Amino acid sequence: MNNITDLLDLEDSDIKISDIIIEGQTKTLIIETPPVASYCPICGFRMHSRGVKKRTINHPILQDGYSLILLLKQRRWRCSNPDCLYEVNESFRFVNKGRRTTNATDMLIVEAYRNLLETSASIAKRFHMSDTYVHEIFDRYVKLDRLPLTDAISIDEVHLDMDDDCKYALVIQDFHTSNPIDLLRSRRTSVTEPYFVSIPATERNQVKYLISDMYNPYIAYVEKYFPNAVPVVDSFHVIQWITRSIDNYIRQLLKNTGNATVNIRTSFPMNSNDLFHFRHQTKYTFCKNTDG
Repeated sequence: MNNITDLLDLEDSDIKISDIIIEGQTKTLIIETPPVASYCPICGFRMHSRGVKKRTINHPILQDGYSLILLLKQRRWRCSNPDCLYEVNESFRFVNKGRRTTNATDMLIVEAYRNLLETSASIAKRFHMSDTYVHEIFDRYVKLDRLPLTDAISIDEVHLDMDDDCKYALVIQDFHTSNPIDLLRSRRTSVTEPYFVSIPATERNQVKYLISDMYNPYIAYVEKYFPNAVPVVDSFHVIQWITRSIDNYIRQLLKNTGNATVNIRTSFPMNSNDLFHFRHQTKYTFCKNTDG
């Protein structure tokens, strides 16, 4: 293998670079193999070339801001035996059949995910690909097994600006340690239902508390998947709800009284009984947020 192909991490030893074209920020390398005799793997007859097929391969290995394109001249062979006529395209180790990127690209993408400041969108922009594709590459090579469910699990979402079907990913955490148990690409029922149903019933039945915000589909997980659990609303969202109720009441009170001075303590109707009725009617249990 010559020094240039070695530098570009191209595995095939018999390939050669016949030309280099630079246009703007794109470098294109013309790659081909020298003609050699080829024999049919089926019958052993000599194979004849049926021409050359040109393949455009993306190989984003450069660090100088240029994008690198490999124009691969791939021979097409046919067996000369009229009773066989076996056909095959020339193959290369550095790129798989039907792929438009080199095999090394996949590993570069996976390596880029090690940087916690990177996102699928930023990695995709760097490698001139779609963010959906680089996410598929990550899932193809990186296997993140789900951790076992604990007696108390937290359910929440995180916003992902990937596509219309995957705006909110579902996060499952151990409530005691805050360690992530798993991450689902979407909180949609089409994703969550087959996921939770696939977890053995014996494991799901051990969950005693499901902590979340007041999003009704999360509360419904108890009846659908965790029959022995109690739905719990964490203290952050309880305080948020109470604060919002007080704020809305004060705004309405000031509006009705023409901004006159009012006694908020005697005017605001909510008391401990009201909070109890709210809890009773909604079937929510309140808990203290462990993060303080």
